[in-house]
Amino acid sequence: MQSWQERPVEYANLLNPAFCSILLQNAVKGYQKEKKQGMPYPLLFFVLPLVLHSSTRNALPRTTITKLHIWLQKQPEVRVGFGDRASYLVPYTKEALAFGMQTGIVKICDDGKFTWVKGKLKAISAVSWFSDTEPAICCKKAEFVGRWLAQAGEVSTIYIMWGICP
Repeated sequence: MQSWQERPVEYANLLNPAFCSILLQNAVKGYQKEKKQGMPYPLLFFVLPLVLHSSTRNALPRTTITKLHIWLQKQPEVRVGFGDRASYLVPYTKEALAFGMQTGIVKICDDGKFTWVKGKLKAISAVSWFSDTEPAICCKKAEFVGRWLAQAGEVSTIYIMWGICP
């Protein structure tokens, strides 16, 4: 990871740990709504590549009724470059996860899964973006991705569907 001062402004803004940790928190929140348990660590690495990439984000279905494997069959172009993008975003996901754990908005449970913490970071959770702004849309999509991944099957199956390995 580059030091904060060495990062280009665009990367520093889009990939800052506070914003990315909010996206991870929303994904974990969505996952827990569906499964009533924490989100497995390997699935956290899907959130940023799916949500921050505008083409992929815009192609995501509106509801979780559309199953992941069916959607991938109908949208094969979303897999193009996904592996490289996911690999590139690994350090940013780890940095965001560390920030989220440090600030207390996500926590790791004894079983190694991640849960979100309601009411933590009042200053950040009080941030309200207009619903049509990109940050607000990303937050909604992150929660959707969490719910969707919870329904998609085993972690290994999800990785296989995307054609990547952890």
